[in-house]
Amino acid sequence: MEKRKKAYSEELSERIIKLMQYFIGRDMKEFPLPCLSKWMGGTITSVERGIYATEITVTREMTNPAGYFHGGFQSALLDDAMGYACATLGYEKQFLSTNFSIDYLGTAHAGEIVQVKAWIYREGKTVLHAVGEIIKNEKVIAKAQSNLFISGFPVDLSVFQKQKNGHPGH
Repeated sequence: MEKRKKAYSEELSERIIKLMQYFIGRDMKEFPLPCLSKWMGGTITSVERGIYATEITVTREMTNPAGYFHGGFQSALLDDAMGYACATLGYEKQFLSTNFSIDYLGTAHAGEIVQVKAWIYREGKTVLHAVGEIIKNEKVIAKAQSNLFISGFPVDLSVFQKQKNGHPGH
């Protein structure tokens, strides 16, 4: 039986993780990758291969008319975090979501801090299974899961080629 070539690059995985780790606890305004947690004022709290975590302070703009953390924002944050957990794997191909489901188990209000954590539950040859949670005060308020197809479309790696001395280039 022919041995399959490894589908990901350990070197790329390490570069992506190093870039994200540089921003742990820092203002994400200069973070060179587009993401919702950057736009929403998030802070990366933890990154390793297959795992990504960020912290967000819920603002009034993120709530529904009743003042509860809007489900659409929660869903988008979990999808975003799952995408970055996938990115840490070091594949040179894009991931395409084939499904996404979420369970809302609690809520948050403006001014409260939530943690968004995502990790790769299963790394198959063509499909990844990612899971994530939003946590407030050590209680899960939302959990989600998604299957992501490892596509044939290349990833734009230019941001990682601009890194100098292990820090993001501008």
